[in-house]
Amino acid sequence: MSTLPATKIWISGLHDSVGQFMENLHVPGQPGRYLPCLSGSTEAGKNAGLGFSCFALKIYYTLGLWDKMPETQKSDWLDFIRSYQILDPASDDHSSFADFHLIAGIAPPPKLGIRVGFKNWAKGVVKRDWASESVKAETKQAIATLAQVGATPTQPFYQFPKNRYALLNRLKTYKWQLPWLAGGQTAGMSVFIHSQGPLIKGVDVNMLIRETSQFLDKMADPVSGAYFRGKPPMHGQLVNGAMKVLNALDWLDAPIHYPEKLIDTCLLQGPPSDGCHVVDWVYVVHRCLLQTQHRKAEIQKQCIEIVQMIKKHQSHDMGFSYKQGKAQTNYYGAKITNGLDEGDIHGTCLLLWAISMVVDILEIDEPGWNIIRP
Repeated sequence: MSTLPATKIWISGLHDSVGQFMENLHVPGQPGRYLPCLSGSTEAGKNAGLGFSCFALKIYYTLGLWDKMPETQKSDWLDFIRSYQILDPASDDHSSFADFHLIAGIAPPPKLGIRVGFKNWAKGVVKRDWASESVKAETKQAIATLAQVGATPTQPFYQFPKNRYALLNRLKTYKWQLPWLAGGQTAGMSVFIHSQGPLIKGVDVNMLIRETSQFLDKMADPVSGAYFRGKPPMHGQLVNGAMKVLNALDWLDAPIHYPEKLIDTCLLQGPPSDGCHVVDWVYVVHRCLLQTQHRKAEIQKQCIEIVQMIKKHQSHDMGFSYKQGKAQTNYYGAKITNGLDEGDIHGTCLLLWAISMVVDILEIDEPGWNIIRP
């Protein structure tokens, strides 16, 4: 079993080792462009850029390296992210962010069914729906990343509900029996309300924040502390869904409803080893500890063990892989790597974020760590 001093020593060395890994991922002469991994990138992985650029910026911010960059380098990087915004007023996705190289690499799902068929996929009938999901997710990520460093898009993103009726109607359509999905959609909308609402004339941001917060009041379960409707989901869905809702509450500057109950739920079992599960678990307990000290010693003990789990994701190249011993292969339906035993940019972003929160939970006096707001 690892001890706190050993954990501190390992964490203190990450700034240099991961910083070098990121330098190796950077595409020379193209500020803001990064590969998904060092060796096994596919053509889609080499050509796509928006998501990887956002991950990279978050990594540099987490390690405290962003503020050390020359202003011209920062400006060029932010312009690279902004270059993915659709500025054509005639486009259905006007003001959204889209990586068309990523969309071009989206493969058909394995079970399309006879009615859909590959001909319709090739024509774009179904692919448009899948691409639309990637555009929504990438738009949220790009705007949140820009906001993290005090930047804004070239134009405000406006494709979100801006009046009470439209807002509540949208929230009610989300499938709250699947809190990870519904919570993620609510988190995205909360990012837009908080960051884009003030940029759009006539938008009553305070009303939108109030109505969204009051809606989430009704989703809060006093038994588990999680957020859902209907039959309680499996434990992993409870925690992962709560992570999404807590992300929304963070952007709304609203408190967690039952932080002690949510901590109890998290401590029923630790997270699985995949990158998202680890960071979701740590995020939930970290956010709860900002409101309560409930069972903090137990959380700290669990976090030391989680660091040991994260260590197993670190590759020989000093990056972290999304899965143990295997780089992330797919990103929004596109195959971006061949899944070699190497670090990948998404896994590195997620697990460094988890470490930054562990540093805070364990009260480690280690300068340079910042916690992102996803």
